[in-house]
Amino acid sequence: MNTLRLSRAPFIAVALLLAASLPPAALAQLSPQYSRDARPLPPAQRQERYFLQQSSAHVRLQAEASQLALARSNNPAVKELAKLVLARHRTAQPEVLRMLQSRGMAMPLSTNEANKLIKQLSKLKGAQFDRLYVEEAVLRTYQMDVVNYEKMATQAEDSVLKAWVERQLPVLRTHVEQASRALPGASLRGQRAV
Repeated sequence: MNTLRLSRAPFIAVALLLAASLPPAALAQLSPQYSRDARPLPPAQRQERYFLQQSSAHVRLQAEASQLALARSNNPAVKELAKLVLARHRTAQPEVLRMLQSRGMAMPLSTNEANKLIKQLSKLKGAQFDRLYVEEAVLRTYQMDVVNYEKMATQAEDSVLKAWVERQLPVLRTHVEQASRALPGASLRGQRAV
């Protein structure tokens, strides 16, 4: 490992000498332009970007949990709910990805809380699995989505995003109703953040 550092030292020294010998105008051309020209995004654009990050994170979590539900649940209603969630994922995920990419963003990584939930689900079976899946992975995230989508429907400045949100809201509301019927007595136990 020390030999690796020593072998890089001459290259770093040469690069520093070359950079020092360049006139300031040439050095400025090497540095990225965006660092000088960068301006903070307007609040509406920041809010839209945050919304897309949250929405895509929920779509990912719901899909991963639903894949597990198809494999681990014995309840036909829960399996139907999982199929419904996966059907939405197949249409919503590519659309969210396009909107993220149009803003120069990538699909966000899973949060620690989402990873913990998936890990918990992967250890459970039967009624315990069904309850955790329906309450946490579906009901809670969909209810959070409905609130966020309703807010974005009134505040979005981007017409493409606004139209997409308005198309998704009825689907989300239907899924919340179906999730609450899939497992009678399912409710939100606590407000953990995903």
